Amino acid sequence: MKLSIFNIHDVALFITITLCLLLAMFQLSYPHKNRITQYFLVIFLLDIAMGVGSVLLFWQPAIKIHPIIDNYIIPYFLFGSILLKGPLLYGYVYSITTPDYRLKPVDFIHLIPALVYFLLLAVADRSTGPVYVQLLEGDKFTRVLSRHEWHTVKIIPLVYAVMAVHKLHLHNTFYKNQYPGSATYGPAWVDILAWGAMLNWGWSLGVHLLGVYLGAGFADSLGILDNYITSGLIGTLFIYSLVYTNKQLSANIDSHGLSYQKNSESLIVEKIIHCMETEKLFLNPRLNIERMAEHMKIPYREVSALINKHFHANFNEYINLYRINEAKKLLSDSQLLNVPINEIYVKAGFNSKSAFHRFFNRLVGVSPSEFRKLSVASTKTDSTATV
Repeated sequence: MKLSIFNIHDVALFITITLCLLLAMFQLSYPHKNRITQYFLVIFLLDIAMGVGSVLLFWQPAIKIHPIIDNYIIPYFLFGSILLKGPLLYGYVYSITTPDYRLKPVDFIHLIPALVYFLLLAVADRSTGPVYVQLLEGDKFTRVLSRHEWHTVKIIPLVYAVMAVHKLHLHNTFYKNQYPGSATYGPAWVDILAWGAMLNWGWSLGVHLLGVYLGAGFADSLGILDNYITSGLIGTLFIYSLVYTNKQLSANIDSHGLSYQKNSESLIVEKIIHCMETEKLFLNPRLNIERMAEHMKIPYREVSALINKHFHANFNEYINLYRINEAKKLLSDSQLLNVPINEIYVKAGFNSKSAFHRFFNRLVGVSPSEFRKLSVASTKTDSTATV
C-alpha cells in the first residue's frame, strides 16, 4: 500500500500559508496613510505563515530536511512565531485606533518574552531530543521545563488577543459616545481579526491543556481543528479583502471623492477630540487655533471650519467649554477647597480672570464661588443620606 505524503490536514495548512502570503502582498500594494499600521499587519501575516509552515515541518514525518534543522532550528521558528503573533496583533490594533501613532523604543518591551525563550532554548540541554520528545520521554525536570515552555507560548498570544479586543472595545465605545447612532470606527476587518484571533488562540490553549493533563491522544483531533480555525480566519479575511476592494473599485469617481472627503473629515474630527480628551491641550493658556493646527499638522482654516461644522461653536468657545468642565471638576474636588479660585482658573487653562468668570456664568448659570458652595453642600447632603 502506498503511503501518501500529505493528507487533507496538510492541505489546509498549505492553503493558510498561501492566503497569508497573498494577503501580505495585497497589503503592501494597498495605499495606507499610516505605514506603521501597514507594516504591523504585513509582518503579522508573514508570522502566521511562518508559524503554520513550522507546524507542517514539525509534525509531518514525510518532510525531513536535516536532523539539526528538524529538531533544533524549526522550534525557534515555531515558538518564535507563536510568541510574536500576539504583540504584532496588538501593535496593529493599537496603531490603527491611535491617531498619529508612532513606534517608540518602549514598545520593543513586548519582544522580551520571545528573547527570553530563545535564550532558554539556546542554553538548555537538548541532548535528549527536541522539545516535544522531552515533554513525553525526558526526565522529570526536563518534562516540567518543557511543559512550562508550552504553557508560556500558548498563554501569551491569548493575553495579547484579549488586550487587542479590549482596545477595540474602548475605541468603538469612545467613537459611539462622540457620534451617537454611528457605526463603530474603522473597517470590519479589524474586528474580525481581533475577535477571530482571540477565539483561535483561546481554543489552542484549551486543547493544549487537555493534551497535557488528559493525554495527548484525547486532544489530537481537537488540535487538528485548531489548524482549521486558523485557516477559516485567514480565509474570511481574504474574502473580506476581495469584497471590500471590489466595492472600492466599483464606486464612481465622484462618490469615491465624497467618501474620501467624509473619511478625511472624520479623521480630523477624531484628532481634534483626541487633542482635547487625551492630550488636554486646552490646559495650555497660550493655546490658539494656529498652535493647535500646527500640533495636528493640519491647516488652521480646515481645523477651524470643522470645529464650527461638527461642534457648532468657534474655536474659543469650543476650547473654553473644556476649560469650564475642568474648572468644575477642580471646584468640586473636596481636597482643593482651600485653593483660591484665582488659582483654579489658571489650572483649568484660562489666562484671564474676567474671561473665566464670564464663560463660567454663561455656561454654568452661577459664579465659580457659588458653584463651589453648592457642590460642597451637595456632597455633605449625600454623605448624611448615606450614613
